[in-house]
Amino acid sequence: MKKRATQLLCVLGWCWLYLALAPLANAQTPSWLQQAVEQKRLQPEAMLQLMQQHETLITSLPRQQQRRAYQTLSTLSGIMGQHQQQLSYAQRGLALDDAADALRVELLFNLGFATEMQSNYLVAQQYYQQATQLAERLEDESLRLRGLINQAAILSAQEHYQEALALLQQVYQQRQALDDWELEAEVYAELGLLYATIAFEDEAVQFLDRAYELYKAHGWRKSKIAVLYNQARSYSFLQQYDQAFDTYQRMLTVSQQYQDDLNLYYAYFGLAITSQEAGSYNAALTYMQKAEEYKHLLQAPLSKVVHYYEKSFIFSGLQQHSMALQQLMLAKQQLEVLDDADGGSMPLNIHFMQARLHASLGQFEQAFHAMQEAFFLFQDRFSQESELALSSLRLSFMQQREEAEQALLRKDHELQALRLQEAERGRLIQWLWTAVFAMTSLVLFFLLLWQRLARRKGTASATNDHEGTPSL
Repeated sequence: MKKRATQLLCVLGWCWLYLALAPLANAQTPSWLQQAVEQKRLQPEAMLQLMQQHETLITSLPRQQQRRAYQTLSTLSGIMGQHQQQLSYAQRGLALDDAADALRVELLFNLGFATEMQSNYLVAQQYYQQATQLAERLEDESLRLRGLINQAAILSAQEHYQEALALLQQVYQQRQALDDWELEAEVYAELGLLYATIAFEDEAVQFLDRAYELYKAHGWRKSKIAVLYNQARSYSFLQQYDQAFDTYQRMLTVSQQYQDDLNLYYAYFGLAITSQEAGSYNAALTYMQKAEEYKHLLQAPLSKVVHYYEKSFIFSGLQQHSMALQQLMLAKQQLEVLDDADGGSMPLNIHFMQARLHASLGQFEQAFHAMQEAFFLFQDRFSQESELALSSLRLSFMQQREEAEQALLRKDHELQALRLQEAERGRLIQWLWTAVFAMTSLVLFFLLLWQRLARRKGTASATNDHEGTPSL
């Protein structure tokens, strides 16, 4: 009886220990993190606030959940236009470990996008290429194609439109094999933006309409507003100003409804540009002043340069050339404080505009110097493009060389494996021959023994017969 009671206590002890350790063994994702992951695109403002409220708890989570939390924070920060925070969160997530999984690919995408928003295109492209290569090794086709879209965006920002279009056409064709609406919307949106940039506005509007419908169907408000902005710019390029104004007004209404201050800036900024292009300079200045109430939210340095550049156009249209020159000086100062950034053709555009304004003011010497600077920048631009092309070729060659080395390494491993198999087969054959020889030797031994015994027995029988025969 005493023994049975002891066994019962042991069983109860093990049950209690299992119940106590079960939550630790099967750590579930916290509800706040799960909610943020699921609704980050639907309610980005609320989900970012929710994540920030629980940010101090992240370090107490299991490592994989910490990575997911930082990836979610990074994505939300990017959606909200907070690219410095996006960069920081992505770096923290990547620093936790070097696991080669889909989560690392997404963190690299976020790191690349935050870097791209700082106009550091070469570095951003390297992050995108790393992510794409990892997605390819993981055989995740959706992530690989997203990586190509990101690389195309960098090429477009560097004004390498032909290469960007080639990548996007590749994604457009290969997406058909996948049931991924997000990838489809993303490639339509990027194609629309590229076509608008290279002055194929009719095709741009068609692609953007398709992207808008997909984002609208799934409730991705921020993405939908971004597409609306590009649609409005396309209408402006087509000189369909009424449609452009209507589209900006839709964007403005939605942004006001959700108190989306960053997109309020872009709505007013777009209205200002379209008004200037339509010749309504007073209205353009009013809209630009409204936009400046939200300009402090811009974290992309090149956006501030573009703001001052476009405002100079408005003052020029109002024949306020001195004010226009002041805006260009602000744009130049903003360019000078950027470190390792690629301003694209913007420095060249600024000097051309300066030359024109100085000439309008009768300041021909200053106009000559500005035009001379523009000429030198034009030369440098071609040199930089050549250097970038060489850098791209070098990176491509390095990648091909690494792939070739990896292929040789794989072949070497396969050869070693074949050699081991051959050696194992040789050992097996040797063992079989040894076994056959041993069995044969054993059989021969038993035959010889049997023959000897039979002979001995025969000899003994003959002796007995001889002894039993009477003498004559």
